Amino acid sequence: MGNATWNDSVYTDYSKSIAGKSQEDIFTNRSGCHDDLNPAKFGVRESCDSPANPQSTPVIIGVDETGSMGMLATTIIKKSLGIIIQGIYDRKPVTDPHVLLAAIGDATCDDAPIQTTQFEADIRLAQQIEKFFIEGNGGGNGGESYPILWWFAAHKTKCDAIIKRNRMGYLFTVGDESPLPVLTREEIQRFMAGTVEADVAIEDLLDEVSCDWNVFHLITPTSATRQQNAIAKWRELLGERAIEVSDHNRLGEVIVSIMQVNEGQNAENVAASWDGSTGVVVRQAISGLSKRTACGGITVVDV
Repeated sequence: MGNATWNDSVYTDYSKSIAGKSQEDIFTNRSGCHDDLNPAKFGVRESCDSPANPQSTPVIIGVDETGSMGMLATTIIKKSLGIIIQGIYDRKPVTDPHVLLAAIGDATCDDAPIQTTQFEADIRLAQQIEKFFIEGNGGGNGGESYPILWWFAAHKTKCDAIIKRNRMGYLFTVGDESPLPVLTREEIQRFMAGTVEADVAIEDLLDEVSCDWNVFHLITPTSATRQQNAIAKWRELLGERAIEVSDHNRLGEVIVSIMQVNEGQNAENVAASWDGSTGVVVRQAISGLSKRTACGGITVVDV
């Protein structure tokens, strides 16, 4: 997919049309994971080069939809999506973005802990996001299944940038809680129709996915973050790529800025390129970030 180009005016018109709508008005699916978004119902998601996007770059963004985090999907569809895609075109950290959005829950108890759109480069992405089932549960078990998206990226995507050009994609998860430490064999089978011999520790899964994907987690702090010591756990796992975002309304700007720094731009210069309070949020988020190294380049820092 992704055989079209982004039209910011079309997205602006779309964003205006839903600006006054509540989360419930936008996400009207109440019946569970839509078949179009269910990884157990399809083979792979493809990011393919095309005349419109000859140097495609896959970008995966997975947002926590449990509990109070359901507002993240609303923020993405109303505002951040346009900032991310148009920001990539304007600032050019990578070429020809193909974006896939995912909703993430808790695989230990939710009915739909992973839902994914196609890779898209135009307004069809927003139209697919509207099909998300905002389950809003989570298990109260000290974490959510963010790494389920890592397995998806490693096993259920086919991307020309990776296959043809040995170029890494970008994978962001966003949420307030700790990652659950294991993805079980049963969860992989049930939610992605995958076959593995045993449960997978997330450290092993991270090693696998990081050779093809630049992996980041954006932490949107809440009381759950403090209760679980989530920031320390994420930093133990991802190092500087576990990034606090003080204002979820600035997710788009932070994501684009991370990509700029990861591709070699100076973090302070990137932060200074944003105006006012946005620049403050971005500076706080990316101040400790450095350029990537080979095979994911995750640098673990003391916590």
